[in-house]
Amino acid sequence: MKWEQDLIKDIRTNTPFDDEDGGVPHPLGYCSWFRGEFTKENSDMLNNIFMQVKDGCPAILEIGVCRNDKDSSTWTFIKNKNPETIYIGIDLDDKSFLNDPANNVYTIRASSSDFDANMEIIKSLGVTEFGFIFIDGWHSINQVLKDWEYTSILSEDGVVGFHDTSAHPGPVAFMQAINKDIWYVEENLCPEDHGIGFVWKK
Repeated sequence: MKWEQDLIKDIRTNTPFDDEDGGVPHPLGYCSWFRGEFTKENSDMLNNIFMQVKDGCPAILEIGVCRNDKDSSTWTFIKNKNPETIYIGIDLDDKSFLNDPANNVYTIRASSSDFDANMEIIKSLGVTEFGFIFIDGWHSINQVLKDWEYTSILSEDGVVGFHDTSAHPGPVAFMQAINKDIWYVEENLCPEDHGIGFVWKK
């Protein structure tokens, strides 16, 4: 598994909790003043990082699609990507209302765990590498490890983003355990909400 190359330790604990999307204590208190699932601060941070790689980005993969409607990470990508950049979103729910082949926007209704089947579809769309991967699906530890497998086709200057790096076990544990000798890490750029972080290769 690719995560074994990229983490300093095995973060699986082999308990039922690892397959559940549960929270961990937020350092500032996890409470209702969070302004939606994907805040303006999250969107601004994502856009700032994406714009740095936008022109060299052949394709985008997003795991967990359009949960905040027009305020979502999905729309940040779709409205700012270059026309030739392929966007692919994977979600358990039907997000086909976003599909726009003329503008290279596609969705796959599937679990991101179905790596081989999803990769067949991804390859059929002409994608050989991703310049940006954004992980915001099921937030268990084990699921984030599975989602990391898609970085096997991350471009050399590609970026991986994670939402919920403040308050969910998978993103929190992953960002703490990633090997900083291999990856540049911005663990959490929005610590006062659900959190957003980024990694890219050294």
